[in-house]
Amino acid sequence: MGVGDFLFDIFAGLGDQGILLCIFFIFLLDALLVPTLPELFFILAMGAYPTWDFGGAVLLAAFSGEMVGVFLLYGIVRRTGLPKRVDRALKKYVDFLIVSDEKVMLINRIAPMVPFVGAFMAAMRKRWDVRKCIMWLILGYLLKYGLIMIMGQSIVSYFDSGTSRTVMLVAIITIIAASAVVAMIRKKRSGIGVSKGDEQE
Repeated sequence: MGVGDFLFDIFAGLGDQGILLCIFFIFLLDALLVPTLPELFFILAMGAYPTWDFGGAVLLAAFSGEMVGVFLLYGIVRRTGLPKRVDRALKKYVDFLIVSDEKVMLINRIAPMVPFVGAFMAAMRKRWDVRKCIMWLILGYLLKYGLIMIMGQSIVSYFDSGTSRTVMLVAIITIIAASAVVAMIRKKRSGIGVSKGDEQE
């Protein structure tokens, strides 16, 4: 059982407020160091009470959890720093990316290539404008999860509850898989993960 499943089991029985708390903690943990597949739980939460009002509440809870997680990790890394070896590797990784400035926060929504965003923001703060990072981070969040919310509500309006949940799950798994494929393609184009032997060939 994953962390997200564990949290969902704990909070789901507490009604709509429990689901909102669950989404808050899932997005918070995902922004820290615990991958939780937040998109999947976002759509599951939407399906529990398929109304626009509750969808907006889920959007706000997820956003709040993610921002708390990002800035908590940012504060920790900024205060304690990273081991020099990790810091050098992180900056080298960023330099390999096709987009290596603050806009990577936006692209990361489509093709996840930068994990633990708060740590990257702290490590790159001398080269990046943190305010721009936040702007792209928020814009990317609203575009991605706003579209998922609209998609979920539209599906509910066309199908019955059982069918709509299945369609939403298939759609979100497709989005996650597509994001992973795009990330792999972008990494390949950036030369990340290519061995010296491959380059010589």
